[in-house]
Amino acid sequence: MSTFVTRRAALGIATTTALASLTACASDIRPLSNQSTPGEQRSYKGELKFNGYESRGTYVPATSSKKAENPPKPVPPAEMKAKTTEGMYAAINYWLASFNYLMITGDIEPFKAVDINRNDIYKAEPFVEFYEKNTGWVYGTDAPFSAELTEDAPQKVDEQQYRWLGVGRYNKEAKIHYTDGRELTMASLSSGPGDYEFFFILEYQDGAWTVRNEPAKLTTSSPSSSASSSGTSI
Repeated sequence: MSTFVTRRAALGIATTTALASLTACASDIRPLSNQSTPGEQRSYKGELKFNGYESRGTYVPATSSKKAENPPKPVPPAEMKAKTTEGMYAAINYWLASFNYLMITGDIEPFKAVDINRNDIYKAEPFVEFYEKNTGWVYGTDAPFSAELTEDAPQKVDEQQYRWLGVGRYNKEAKIHYTDGRELTMASLSSGPGDYEFFFILEYQDGAWTVRNEPAKLTTSSPSSSASSSGTSI
């Protein structure tokens, strides 16, 4: 296995259909007012963090000589069921936590709860195969990938879909140990240097928010100047 996963394989490339959908709705893309802070606009801009984990025993982090043991498992937050800005924010944080959990365990089950349409799952499946075939494991950090939102609030595409701009990067401490003895950093396998700018695409389905990502450079639509300024739910 000459490479493990590139940045594009991990985060995905938007399809022509998705681009066409965003372009068609360009005139209706606008910032969404926050719903959780009455009387003022709360900013969600900044680093993404998640704290809702299930303990599975004594956690022993991975090293260059062994895989992680009993890493805490992310649990879908109840907030991601709320059809509000806070609900979308909770879903994005869970998406990131599940992606990191997948990279250090090979367990894709938590990721399925936020990607029911398998938009990103098929791109992340190389991680599952990597662990199932005992090719190696990731170590050096509990969070190989970090991300932050660069907009205060999401932008509305249509009645069901929103997008939220963010940037992400691989942790410089994240390393890949191969059972054949090779050692590589995850950053060295990405498709380019520096931060990766992308949109979190959110859709409300079956009573909860689903999340997928799309590179910002492939999105041809642009937000309109009009902004939603009231309301307590989406």
